[in-house]
Amino acid sequence: MNDREYASEGEILLRNEKREYPRLSMKVKVRYNVLAGEDAEKALTRHYAPEELMDGHREGETVDVSRAGILMNTNEEIRMKSFLNVLMYITVPGISCNVKALAEVVRREMNPETEAYAYKIGLKFHKILHHNLKQYKYAELQDLLNIKEISL
Repeated sequence: MNDREYASEGEILLRNEKREYPRLSMKVKVRYNVLAGEDAEKALTRHYAPEELMDGHREGETVDVSRAGILMNTNEEIRMKSFLNVLMYITVPGISCNVKALAEVVRREMNPETEAYAYKIGLKFHKILHHNLKQYKYAELQDLLNIKEISL
């Protein structure tokens, strides 16, 4: 940690956030399926049809959500760089939507034995589809999660 990452003396010391997109703490049930090589390749290069890729899905729970991906808890040890078909239902004040995404595992760690789930998995979104159920129009997850801070 260097001195530039902190405010000067006499001010509140805050660590600088290096992430491009803020994370929102959110516990949401996630249904996912690890894609085999051929299915992952098709989803990345052609039309992505998430409903067709959900045979034998598993369940987990998000820890936090951002425009770039999610951190989720799961009981399955998933290999790094694996591709997952992810479905979840997000509700924030005024908006509810089903999220369908193609994501890649970029982080994996074991949870302490006291946790309900065995692993924490970091997923990076590659493709995102979802439907805004309240307004019956298509929107982007990036817009949904771009919540502006209100200044007092």
